[in-house]
Amino acid sequence: MLHHVDIHVRNIDAAQTLLDALAEHIGYRRITDSDEPEEPGFVGYETAAGGRPRFGLIPDPASLPGSTRLAFAVETRRQVDAAAGIAREHGAKAVEGPGLHPEYGDYYAVFFEDAGGNKFEILADGDARP
Repeated sequence: MLHHVDIHVRNIDAAQTLLDALAEHIGYRRITDSDEPEEPGFVGYETAAGGRPRFGLIPDPASLPGSTRLAFAVETRRQVDAAAGIAREHGAKAVEGPGLHPEYGDYYAVFFEDAGGNKFEILADGDARP
């Protein structure tokens, strides 16, 4: 089982604004902000039910985006559509979709990047249920 994912971000405020806006919609909630010396500025999220997998934002001014994409499954296409609107309103860039991707089966998704270029996806398909 996946335990957690750390996402290094150049602009913690922009990344947090985007993910705070999406968190509840994708089944997560923010659980922590930390200014502890070992993790200053860390922002953590857990599932809405209070569990894992968790993900966190780590401020890192030297961070460069890679080709990895973090994908979140929701139950309906309507939720994907709503998430796409939320992402656009809260600073997402390079937004692609939402739309059907038959090359992956019954797969409906929106793809986007945060302000630092980290890649995300929100999808609804018959095989990927939260």
